[in-house]
Amino acid sequence: MAHQLYTNAAGTTSYASTQREWHGLGQLMLPGQSIEKWQEEAGMNYEVQRGYVRYATERGQNADQMKVVKDKVVLFRSDTKDALGVVSDSYKVVQPREVLEFFRDWATAGGMTIESAGVLFGGKRYFATAKMAAGVCVDGYSDRIVPYALLSTSADGSLATEARWTTVRVVCNNTLSMAREGKAAVRVTHRSEFKPEEVQSVLENANAEFHAFMEMSRQLAGIKVARPLAEDLTMHLFKTGTTKDADKVKESRGFIRVMELFNGAAKGAMLETAQETAWGWLNAVTEYADHHIRAHSDENRTASALWGQGDTLKNRAVELALAAA
Repeated sequence: MAHQLYTNAAGTTSYASTQREWHGLGQLMLPGQSIEKWQEEAGMNYEVQRGYVRYATERGQNADQMKVVKDKVVLFRSDTKDALGVVSDSYKVVQPREVLEFFRDWATAGGMTIESAGVLFGGKRYFATAKMAAGVCVDGYSDRIVPYALLSTSADGSLATEARWTTVRVVCNNTLSMAREGKAAVRVTHRSEFKPEEVQSVLENANAEFHAFMEMSRQLAGIKVARPLAEDLTMHLFKTGTTKDADKVKESRGFIRVMELFNGAAKGAMLETAQETAWGWLNAVTEYADHHIRAHSDENRTASALWGQGDTLKNRAVELALAAA
């Protein structure tokens, strides 16, 4: 069936030969290398270590005279000794190496291979991805969607350990989570131990989740959306409790940019699946969130698009597009 994983005669998954960094960040991982080599190439060749949090009660105190905060620790890099974050002393760390080992073991067993890995914010967050298949086209021949497994975690308390199925639209490198009801993601707080076997069940649901995602994509590609409806959808997308005035919303940078992308500026906007369709409008929003939304840096934009406000915006756009259907 079109939605099943592509497998060769040996029963292992095959894909296109091209690889990419995740959002232009991180590093491509060559197959067959050692964990140590992957760590080096991805900038993940350090351990997260713990240290005391001390404070001085008087000027000029020596370290051994300082008070210790008993329920807090500072997490720091073993190589540079740079601080990553101050967290509870019960914080369960998932080491960078563990992220790579998880994908090595899981992806190899499933006939897949790790594709990219890297760190954000000086090592406070780190991630790895594996490609599930070469992808499936929304229209059967051009608008291709590729499913990825993404494992991410943090050493500063900003992010739970999360395994999620997400998708990339190849023509524009837009990302969108598969799950609409949390069925394709699992989060483990740092109050609990990360147990790879508990994450497996979510990743093993990939076929069903990808099938549902492609059905949604094709449904949206078949719904015509004229400019007035696109403006109405975009209005609802950016209308918040503090910004209710329609004229102010239409003058906002987000509204203007999404409409420009929908009206032809987006990559892939001229594909038949996207021209004046709900799918085209959704991808205008995802391109805006992934590549155009204002941010202090590419790292901040990526973090927003995957785990923050950008991700929330994209999920809201899915809800609006399906409501229009």
